[in-house]
Amino acid sequence: MLPLHHPARIAEEWSVVDNISNGRVDLSFASGWLPDDFVLRPDSYESRHSELFSGLDKVKSLWRGDKLTFDGPDGPVEVKTFPRPIQKELPIWVTAAGHPDTFRSAGEKGANLLTHLLGQTIDELAEKIVIYKKARSEAGYDSQCKITVMLHSFVADDAEFAREQVREPLKNYLKSSANLIKHYASSFPAFSHIKSGSELDDAFTNLADEDMEELLEFSFERYYATSGLLGTPEHCESIINRLKTVGVNEIACLIDFGIPSDIILDHLPHLNRVREAANTKPSVLNVPELINKHNVSHLQCTPTMASMFASDLHSHKSLASLDCLMVGGEALSKELANDLRKLMPGNIINMYGPTETTIWSTTHDIGEGAEISIGQPLANTQVYIVDKHLRPVPKGVAGELLIGGDGVARGYFKNSTLTKDRFVPNSINGSASDRLYRTGDLVRWNDSRLEFLGRLDSQIKLNGYRIEPGEIESTLNIHPLVNTAIVTVHEDKTGNKRLVAYVTTSEATNDIAATLQKHLSETLPVFMRPAAIVLLDKFPLTPNQKVDRKSLIAPSFEISSRPTSDRASPAKPETNMEEAVAKVWKNVLGVSNLGLHDNFFDAGANSLIVVKTLAQLREEFDPNLQLTDVFRFPTVAKLTKHLRCQKTETKNPGADRALARKSSAKRRRMGAVR
Repeated sequence: MLPLHHPARIAEEWSVVDNISNGRVDLSFASGWLPDDFVLRPDSYESRHSELFSGLDKVKSLWRGDKLTFDGPDGPVEVKTFPRPIQKELPIWVTAAGHPDTFRSAGEKGANLLTHLLGQTIDELAEKIVIYKKARSEAGYDSQCKITVMLHSFVADDAEFAREQVREPLKNYLKSSANLIKHYASSFPAFSHIKSGSELDDAFTNLADEDMEELLEFSFERYYATSGLLGTPEHCESIINRLKTVGVNEIACLIDFGIPSDIILDHLPHLNRVREAANTKPSVLNVPELINKHNVSHLQCTPTMASMFASDLHSHKSLASLDCLMVGGEALSKELANDLRKLMPGNIINMYGPTETTIWSTTHDIGEGAEISIGQPLANTQVYIVDKHLRPVPKGVAGELLIGGDGVARGYFKNSTLTKDRFVPNSINGSASDRLYRTGDLVRWNDSRLEFLGRLDSQIKLNGYRIEPGEIESTLNIHPLVNTAIVTVHEDKTGNKRLVAYVTTSEATNDIAATLQKHLSETLPVFMRPAAIVLLDKFPLTPNQKVDRKSLIAPSFEISSRPTSDRASPAKPETNMEEAVAKVWKNVLGVSNLGLHDNFFDAGANSLIVVKTLAQLREEFDPNLQLTDVFRFPTVAKLTKHLRCQKTETKNPGADRALARKSSAKRRRMGAVR
């Protein structure tokens, strides 16, 4: 409780411990909340919260070796603490009992967080962790922090045995807290939202013994089930998984709360099992590995995903084992179909259908050298090809595809205008109650198969998403810096297809691209944000004075959202590993410049590109690299640091211990000389 101690005393005493422990001191600071605790420094009670954070800064400063001025009996005294600690920076936590303001202040100070579940649920804790992380981010601190929860812990294979061993000790522990709460209920953080503090204090103080016993029994049942590592390993793992989900990444286990010591010691191996399970990285298998592991016979994916499997040698054997591969969601090229046909003897089916007709409506089996089509309708599905007046066209003539049948949806939820436009009565071959969905796709009959020719409107499909460029364009056009915007799809030299926005503007403002990217990020989902924004004075035109899209300049997929000051001289990779990691990403993304702290996803990476890149990263750096690691460490600097840590963890532990003993002996000799 920092307000009860002088900052110089804290820094000096714990520096001694840091030396004794070879640099292992971590400290958590609390403000204190019980008035009786402040008998040591009664004047600090009212100002305990402000003293906590001002004192924390002073302790950190003294730990670094700074000189600070404090009041002495004869005036100001300049103080520097000794001995000097081993750790240059003191790892600090702030203890938060439950008040959101403490969580917020801990984040603003960039401190780690120490809390508990006494008086707050996991869901309530989740809300406060959001407050903490937001404050931490807004204060300029990175996301690398420890969020620690203290839990009562006793694990046994027998659930009933565990419950009975824990019941009385835990009730006694809760009773001790309850007795404190009786006298100072209004000071307890769990009741901070209740304004009538004196009434609350009186209510607790006047509780009868039998009422208190019932309260303790109820509290025990709730606390045992939801707020501790208590019971079987399986139950404890479920609690840990819930805590992980809300952002907790460390648990402090309180084992000495009244259970006999011999029973605690006998059952520590069970707690260790829980620890090992919690710290074992989940085996994140890729699709080919899942095919092999589960003997998968049928796989459905987009053509983009299928092309990644076709280009990955390690995936070929898995594809060959499939009975059937179904591809859909995007147009299937003849080249990809031929590549897939060579790789697998099983069936390959091209699937076609919009969401509005409950996904698939037509299918086509792709044989050796067969032409690509979207085939014929499924059972209980009807298809019609019509002109702009919704009249059927002859076979071989192109027109809009309409779909009817049992799969057609009723319409768009709470959007009658769009429903009326896209869902029309079946005037061709049905009753007035039948509906047809206008797909907007241009098709024609080729013999007995439907041939997909493109879109009647500007809608595109990219990475399995259906995207209306007009929606992105209208979002850009409402920005005051934009005169006109056009959005297209560009395929770079690596084969990656990405959205590109071309914008005309009359403003000579710096960082227009970065400003527009921020504008788009506030209104559009990630898959609709252009990978590059190209600024033009005017659009190229055809002789008919229409925009000549074929003449639009090729975009550069360099980082477009970085401020000009950074873009001029971004931090460059320095070590060999950083250079190698940067080279991989530059090749995949088709960019010539990737700074040390540039985000891969700002440069145009997406989940499909990450999957495509993972095999190369594993081959060059670490075969155990997980897909989630790339999302967690999305810059050259962070990914390189993670790869180095992975290598360190796999070093010979015996050699590490020998090196530690040698280093320790050297320090002892130096101490003897001094």
